[in-house]
Amino acid sequence: MPMNETVLNNELDTLTMDATGNNSTFIKENEELLDRYEGNPYGDEVAERSKVVATDVQDTVESDMTALTRVFLGPGDILKFKPNSIKEDDVKEAEDKTKYINWQIRDQPWSFSVLHGFIKNAEIHKLSVLKYFYQETIEVEEHKKTGISDEELAVFQTSLEGEDVKSVEIDREEKDGDEVTVVIKVEKERKGIELVDVKLENFRMTKNAESKETAALVGDVSVLTRGELMKKGFSRSLIASLPLHGVDVAENSRLPEIRDKQEGGPDDEHKAENWAGEEVEVEDLYPLIDYDEDGIAERRHIMRSGDVILINEVFNHVPYAMNTSILMPHKVIGKSRAEVAAPFARIKTAIARGVQDNIYAVNNPRIAVNDQVEMDDLLFIRPNGVIRNNTDTNPAQNMFPIEVPYIGDKALQVIQYWNQEKAQATGNLMSSQGLDADDLGRETATRFEGVKEIGEGKVELVARVMAETGFRQLYEGVAWLDSNFQNSEVEIAILGEELKVNPGDWKFKHHVVSKVGLGAGDEKHMLETMSGLWAIHQQLLSINSPMTDEVKRYNVLKNIVNASGIPEEGEFFNNPEQPEQLLQAQNEIMTRIIEQLQGQVQGLQNPLAEAETIKAQASLIKATGEQSLKVGQMQEDQRQFNAEMAQSQEQFNKELAAKLTELELKFQQQVPGALTE
Repeated sequence: MPMNETVLNNELDTLTMDATGNNSTFIKENEELLDRYEGNPYGDEVAERSKVVATDVQDTVESDMTALTRVFLGPGDILKFKPNSIKEDDVKEAEDKTKYINWQIRDQPWSFSVLHGFIKNAEIHKLSVLKYFYQETIEVEEHKKTGISDEELAVFQTSLEGEDVKSVEIDREEKDGDEVTVVIKVEKERKGIELVDVKLENFRMTKNAESKETAALVGDVSVLTRGELMKKGFSRSLIASLPLHGVDVAENSRLPEIRDKQEGGPDDEHKAENWAGEEVEVEDLYPLIDYDEDGIAERRHIMRSGDVILINEVFNHVPYAMNTSILMPHKVIGKSRAEVAAPFARIKTAIARGVQDNIYAVNNPRIAVNDQVEMDDLLFIRPNGVIRNNTDTNPAQNMFPIEVPYIGDKALQVIQYWNQEKAQATGNLMSSQGLDADDLGRETATRFEGVKEIGEGKVELVARVMAETGFRQLYEGVAWLDSNFQNSEVEIAILGEELKVNPGDWKFKHHVVSKVGLGAGDEKHMLETMSGLWAIHQQLLSINSPMTDEVKRYNVLKNIVNASGIPEEGEFFNNPEQPEQLLQAQNEIMTRIIEQLQGQVQGLQNPLAEAETIKAQASLIKATGEQSLKVGQMQEDQRQFNAEMAQSQEQFNKELAAKLTELELKFQQQVPGALTE
């Protein structure tokens, strides 16, 4: 027998009580990391002393983001669905799946900002979470037409109809004197995959979980308006029964305050007064629970607001992708790059504050005085100020400056040491640039390149970890949603090519393979490698080796174009696997060959005719001048000339027809002038 709602709510309360978003230790650690990235004060500052804060955490994160953005948001593929066999339908489905999922995730108007946040959160925080779901919403549009006839209105209404339009109807008429404006209301149903970056304070996952598949609970909490719930398809009566949102869902977290500090903090004061704008707190949970009490726990999707259950269904998937920079064994939650850089920022902050305080002390030294000096003159320091003495003796006998030794040069050596230590820990090469010019000049090129490669290797590892964790979960998860919720054919254009897919027909379970992390973000290295491969393919082609073909050569050229930062290789090269592109290219080749052959015909005819004509004319002149040749001999010469020309023309025509026939057989198209059966 299924659980009743009271028992179910108690189970969910127990699971969420110490989950990540409610775990004070986890939240405080991430608050500290965000503080360090923002360069906020540590809280131990002393009045009238230096309050400078080192920006090592921000420097490390932003240095990484340059390469990671190039890798994950650049033109090249990052993941590819791998076929399970060499069967044609298996290979074709894997290729279509790769193109379609990549288009859904990376080629949408919101893709850059969402994926950038997914990457950057993993750099700053211990965990980054992206929620993906198949959304069906209702959107309402209004169109106004003034001074339109009934016939024109009917045509306009018809033009508004479409596959995603549920209804088109006249909502009202507005009159302004004799002018009438018709308001047409259009309801559209939107279906598709949506991605949302989940804030850590709103994320819920069982503490110490090893994977999202084994976690007893995964979910998130959000604040939605009643109007937004209406768009999701819930009934008005059910939404009206939900309690108004009171205390912020992240009341025990400073993360919103830190995040919104530059804009004056969170805005909790301006609440909508209309019903559609009223806010309610909604938990979207995916617990592993024995709801039907058959002894086997199953994954379910439960959405609730307060104690009101909105959705309760079996759902064999956890629609969250979880990203981290540094993996930890047996843990979903790893470490961030900010976490590695934070200790060095703390040390350098202390040193920098000491240097600043030292400079202040050097510029404003304390003075030992006796009672013959006006103390007010010493207490108020001003440029060119006068310090009065009460005796006629030498002022130096009444005042003595206490010298403060300058420690800036020594402190900079210490900072340089910690910069080098941080460079080793993070791979951030910029932090090791404190070498003196002479020291750098003594560094060999080989050693410098070695240091550079080690630094890049750390970033490459981060990219590989993200690809194999968060992005793998995202790609495979979106493919699961498509195959389970999208049953209609979709026609899209990718890189100028038409692609028709129907995820409902997908029958293979493919896994993705990573294409990043081996020289990630190093376009120069990629160009060098691909150029070398192209030279090898050209050598193989020259000896007719079976180890190369047009598809493999095209793949090399495609990688060269992508490494150059150009997303669409189709602008420069034809894809040998696209018949329409090949047909066009072959037509152009055939046209050029025909033009060349026709030029050869003219070249053979004209020079021969001219040469023989000149020869005949010369013979005629000679015969006339010398009067030794008979007219009959001249006529015979002309006859032989005409016969030879006719024979040459016939032989050439036969050779031309044979070549045209060969082209006709090769390209499977009729060519004028070819031999006929």
